[in-house]
This record gives sequence, C-alpha cells and structure tokens, in this order.
Amino acid sequence: MIRSMTGFGSATFDNGIYKIGVEMKAVNNRYRDISIRMPSGLRALEASIVEALNKYALRGKIDIYINFVNNNEENKKLAIDKDLLIAYYKSLQEINTTIKSVDKKAKLKNISLIDLANFQGVINLADDSLDLEAIKPLLVATVEEATEEFVKMKCIEGENLKKDLLRRLDIIAKHTEKIKVIAPERLVNYRTQLIETLKSLLSEQNIDENRIIQECAIMADKMDITEEIVRMGSHLQQFKASLEMDGNIGRKLDFIVQEMNRETNTMASKANNAEIANLVVEIKGELEKIREQIQNIE
Repeated sequence: MIRSMTGFGSATFDNGIYKIGVEMKAVNNRYRDISIRMPSGLRALEASIVEALNKYALRGKIDIYINFVNNNEENKKLAIDKDLLIAYYKSLQEINTTIKSVDKKAKLKNISLIDLANFQGVINLADDSLDLEAIKPLLVATVEEATEEFVKMKCIEGENLKKDLLRRLDIIAKHTEKIKVIAPERLVNYRTQLIETLKSLLSEQNIDENRIIQECAIMADKMDITEEIVRMGSHLQQFKASLEMDGNIGRKLDFIVQEMNRETNTMASKANNAEIANLVVEIKGELEKIREQIQNIE
C-alpha cells in the first residue's frame, strides 16, 4: 500500500500523575528529517522516540510536538542555577557602578532576593525530580499511538494518489496505442508525397522506382518508433506493479517516470506527423502531473 508523505496524527495519555500529549505532522522532503520539540527534562528520551519511529520506515520532514505535565507534587524539586544567579547579580552591580559614575546623586533601589529569584532561569524544576524510567514506556507508547494514526492518514491519502496516478497512466496508455496505430501510416504518406513531388519535377518515365524504395527504407528507419512504444508499454506495466508494492516506492516511481519521459522525447523527435506530435504533447503533460504527484509518495 502506497503512503503519502504528508499526514497528521495525535495521541494523549493521562494517568493522573503524568499527562502526555503528542502531535505529528509531515510535509514533502527527499529524505527523512525528524524534528522533536519536547520539554528539556525529557530530552534524554529522544533516542528512544526515534528508535520507536524507525520501524515505520517514514520519509519526509516530520515535526513532533510533545507536551508533558507532571502532577506528582511529592517528587517535584527545585534547583537553583547558581552560575546564572551570580551572573545576574554581577550584572546588576555593574549597572549600579556605571550609573553612579555618571550621576553620583542617583538613587537606585536595592535588589532583593525575590527580585533575583524572579529572573528567568534562576529557579527551575530539577531534572532529577522526573523518574525517566517510569516515563519512558508511557511516552514511547503515546508516540507510537500517534504514529499509528499518522500512518493511517498517510495510507488514506496514498490511496487517493494511487487512483489519480492510475487514471493518468490509462490516459498515457490510450495515447500510446493511438500513436502505434498512426505510426505505419506515416511511411505510406511519405511515399505518396515523394512520388507527387517527383512527378511535379520529372516526367513519369524518369522516376526511378528503386530509388523511391531506397528513400522510403531510409525514412522508415528514421521514423521507426516501435522500440519506444514497446518500452513505454513496459514502463507503464512496471509503474502499475510498483503501486501494488509495500514500502517506500516514491524514488522508484520517480525513476520510471524519467524513463517514460525519455521514450516520449524520442517519439517526439521521430514523429513527423502532426497528430502524433499532439499526442506526445498530451503524454508529456500527464507525465509532468504524475511527476508532481509522486513527490508526495514515500
């Protein structure tokens, strides 16, 4: 089953002590690029989250947002960032000295302990107050639940992409079949035009039939697109077969489209027929739409 590279999934967990919320979203990207935004106290569990995601063989730019609330008041501890506190204090002393050097009469309010404590980052929830071993299985399970929903949505979008791709492949197949029918007529038309041209320039007695046959043989070789038509049919079958495969097929489909484009360009260069030229333009238009669509397939 093919999967879209875009999707969204979410899951929550709440046992009264820990509350976990996970949201995932993804957009197109050639490679896998996972970005996890989570509280700093849980950062040590990031590797476990990535490991849990690996089994899903995801591609694209994936953003994961994790909210975490610890309601276990008994185990909460506060920690003072002493280096930051000293830095704030020294900065305030420097400000005081600088102002006094400009205006000795300046009266500045003395800084209090409460003021220092209110500075951002001075007092924090201690990381060691979190029982990461207890949180890890809960967090990973919640991430996996969100990922399951995420993948489910990707599969639904993938099926819609598949239907559109199959419709476009059928259009290309019909145009290719028309070209196959028209192609032999070109040589007959060329021979007729060649004879008409020679008749207008030479008397009928001076027309060398062997020369006409030789010229038609040369032109037949130049205009022959049988090989391109056969290869196009093979690429169409390979593309459809790939759509039924599991796993990441986006890059494979992109390669097949490149090959189909090559065959189409060769047919265009050998067309020598207005109707075939128009059909080739239609095929190229469908291939471009297919190429755009498969950029969104894993």
